[in-house]
Amino acid sequence: MAKNNKKNGVVELWGHEFKKAAEGLDKSEVVSFVTDLMKKNEDLRKRADHLESLTKLAEKTIVEADSVAKQIQDEAKDKAKDEAKAILAEAEEQGNKFIEEKKSEAIARANREAEDVKAKAQKQAEKLLEEKIKEIQPQLKSKAKTLYEELLNQLENLKKQVVTLEKDLDLNLSEPPAKTLKETMEANKTKADNEFMELLQPVEERGEDEPEWEVEVLPPIDLTQILDIINHLDALPQVVRTELIPETDKPTIMVFLRQPLELVEILETLPQVEKATEDKSGGEGKTRRAQIELPRQTVTQQSN
Repeated sequence: MAKNNKKNGVVELWGHEFKKAAEGLDKSEVVSFVTDLMKKNEDLRKRADHLESLTKLAEKTIVEADSVAKQIQDEAKDKAKDEAKAILAEAEEQGNKFIEEKKSEAIARANREAEDVKAKAQKQAEKLLEEKIKEIQPQLKSKAKTLYEELLNQLENLKKQVVTLEKDLDLNLSEPPAKTLKETMEANKTKADNEFMELLQPVEERGEDEPEWEVEVLPPIDLTQILDIINHLDALPQVVRTELIPETDKPTIMVFLRQPLELVEILETLPQVEKATEDKSGGEGKTRRAQIELPRQTVTQQSN
């Protein structure tokens, strides 16, 4: 607002003194213009205050946004960790399952291969045993023939001795006793023949008596060594007879006794036996069981 001042040549407007000029501007227009400027200035000031408030609000919003972003980031990290753990656990479970499946497949394949190898080895062993049996059959027949001939010779010698005794006894004894001696001689010959023929019969045809010993021969197998062992046992006075059960992998020698005999102690002294042990796990039946091992070096040399 303008007001008159007592001082000449001076006009006070809006609290400020202005000098009058000779040719001055229109007072009302100046007042209107300045008033308008002041209004605009006030508007600018208010707008500046508003902008300052908005700036503070924006800064506050940014700070809060940073906090929220950090919180969201932390939550995202925790969630990512949990998901990673879940993925790792699932991957480990799948891996273990895959390993178990492959392990089962490998075991099944190994079992099949082992069965194939066992079947092939069984066939080879059976074939080898058959070949060995065919190979020693002539020897067995020859030994049996020799044994039979020796037995006949012994019986013939016995007969000659009896005849000689009869001649000596005829001087002092009557005919019936001499006749009795002849009958006894014939009976002994018949008994010896029967025993020898029984020895040549297969195992299943010899009756139902049980052996006192079953001697199992562990691999490796050498039939020549086994025959030597059988011949040695047959020569023992306590032994009635022996029988060979020709199993493919573990042949068994059945030993029938007329007197008790600690067979393991006898077997341990034979050069054809590397080791002899009694198997006491078979209970308390009549038949005792033993196992023998042949010398590996001898078996290897003969197989070569």
